[in-house]
Amino acid sequence: MMRGLLTKELRQHGVTLGFLFLALLGALTLVLSNTWLRQVNGGGLSAVRKLHVFFVPIACLMLGQALIATEYRQKTQLFLEGLPLPRWRMLTVKFALGLAVLVVGVTAVLFVAWWSSRGSNGMTPRFALLLTLRSMGWVWFLYTLCFVHAFLGRYRWALVLILIFGLFALEQYDVTVGEFGPFALIDQRFATERHVFPSHDLVVTALLGLGLATLGFGLGLIRDASVASLLAEKMSAREKVVISFLTGAALLLLSFVVKHHKAATPVRMPGAEEAQHGVVCVMASAAVDAPTPEETATVARVTQCAVEELGALAEYLGCKTFPPIFIVHRRDLAAGEWSDGFLDPSQGVLVRANLTTEPFDETSLHRWLVRAALLAHTSELAGRERNAWALDGLVWWWPVRLNAVPGPDPAWLGDAKQALPVDFSPEDLDRWFSLRKKVGEDQAGALAATGLGVVAQAHGAEARQHFLSAMFRDARPANLLGWFADTVRSRSARFRATTTIHEKEFVAEWRAALASTADSQTQPK
Repeated sequence: MMRGLLTKELRQHGVTLGFLFLALLGALTLVLSNTWLRQVNGGGLSAVRKLHVFFVPIACLMLGQALIATEYRQKTQLFLEGLPLPRWRMLTVKFALGLAVLVVGVTAVLFVAWWSSRGSNGMTPRFALLLTLRSMGWVWFLYTLCFVHAFLGRYRWALVLILIFGLFALEQYDVTVGEFGPFALIDQRFATERHVFPSHDLVVTALLGLGLATLGFGLGLIRDASVASLLAEKMSAREKVVISFLTGAALLLLSFVVKHHKAATPVRMPGAEEAQHGVVCVMASAAVDAPTPEETATVARVTQCAVEELGALAEYLGCKTFPPIFIVHRRDLAAGEWSDGFLDPSQGVLVRANLTTEPFDETSLHRWLVRAALLAHTSELAGRERNAWALDGLVWWWPVRLNAVPGPDPAWLGDAKQALPVDFSPEDLDRWFSLRKKVGEDQAGALAATGLGVVAQAHGAEARQHFLSAMFRDARPANLLGWFADTVRSRSARFRATTTIHEKEFVAEWRAALASTADSQTQPK
C-alpha cells in the first residue's frame, strides 16, 4: 500500500518534482558559467551557499504547496482518506518524498560544484562530511518549516509576515540571527571551514526540525485531519479584517522597535567648547584652521549663553531629555545667516553661523536654536500646523522673556495688530501656516507671543507655563505612535486642561486685549 501511495504521488507531482530537481542544477550551472557571478561568489562551493540562501527556500515552499496545501485546498485528499489505511502513512509518504527530492538535488549540486572547482578546492573526507552535514541540516530545517507552513492554509502568509517581522525585530535588539542553529550552518564559513565541527548547531537544527515535523504531523492528524481541512477553507471577511489589523499593528510595533533600538551615529566635534546646564549640552567650535583669540573667546561666550538659555528653557518646560546642540563658527557666512546642519533628530541640532560679524544678533540665534531644538525634541511634531502658533509664540517670547512686561508686550503690538485677521477665531489657530504665509513670519510670531502674554495676564504665568509644558515637554518618537499620541491629545485639549477655559473664550480675550491696548496707546496723554 505504501508503494501504491508513492506511485500516486509521483504520477501526480512528478513534473513539479522533476522541475525542482533540474532547476537546482540549472541555477548552479548559471552561477558557475557566469564570469561575473563566479568572481563575486568566489568559486563553486561559494555558489552553493548562494543557492542555499536564495533557491532552496523557494524549492521547499513549492514542495509544501504542491504536496500538502494543494491537496487540502482542492480536497483531493478525501480520496486517500477513503482508502483502508492509516492517515499517517499518507503524510509520511508525502513528507519523505519531498525531503528525498531535496536531499538528492542538493547532493547533486554539491557534487557538480566540487567537480567544476576540483582544481582549486582540495576535497578531503572531513571537508566533504562538513559540507554535506551543513547542507542537509539547512535542508532539514527549511523543509520541516515549509511542511508546517503548508498545513496552515489561509493563515500561511500571515506566518510568513510574522517570521519576517520577528527576524527583523530581533536584529534591532542586537540578536544575531545568523549565529543561531540552522543559519549558522550556512554562514560565510560554509565554503571554507574544513576543521571545526558544528556539533552544537547541528543538534539545535535537528531538534528544531524534529519539533516542526511533529507539529506538521499533528496538524495533519488531529481529529481526523479536521484542523487541516478547516484551515484550507477560504478566509472570511472578518478574518481578513483581523489579519489586516494585526499586520498594521505589527508594522507599528516594528517601526517603534527600529526607532528606539537602532542607534544613530553620534556627532563628534574634537576640540569643541562644551558647556552643560541640566539636561542641555551645547558644543561649539570654529571651522577654521587657526582661530584667532577673538574667535576663541567669542565661541566660548556664545556657547555659555546658549547653554544657559536652552537650559533654562528645558527647566521651564520640565524636559527630562533634550537634543544636543552643536554650533559651528564659519567666517564665510554673512551676518544673521543661520545654516542648518540637517542632522537626524536623534543626533541633535547643528547650526553654522559667523559669530564674529558686526552686528551679531544673539537673540535671533537663540530663537533659531529654540525652534530647531523643540522640533528635534518632538520629532518635528511641534511644527505641525495644529501646534505651530504655540511654537511661534514660545520662540518669539522666550529670548526676551526677562525684559517682557506682563500681558501683550508693547514692542509686539504693531506687528501683532497688523497680523490679526478681522474675523480672528480658533479656526485660525488650526490654519496658522496660512496666516504666517499671508502676514510673514515676524508678524505671525509677534501675534503668537501676544497670545501667550494674554494667557499669563488673564490666567496667570503658571497657566502659560503649564500650557507650554504640555505642548513641548515630552519627547516624541518619529513614527506613527508619536503622531497618534499628538493627535489624540490635541492642542485645544491641552489648552483647556491647563488654563480651564475653551479656546473660543481665549481668542475673544486675545482680541479684546489687543484692542484695549491699542486704544490706550492712541489716547492723548
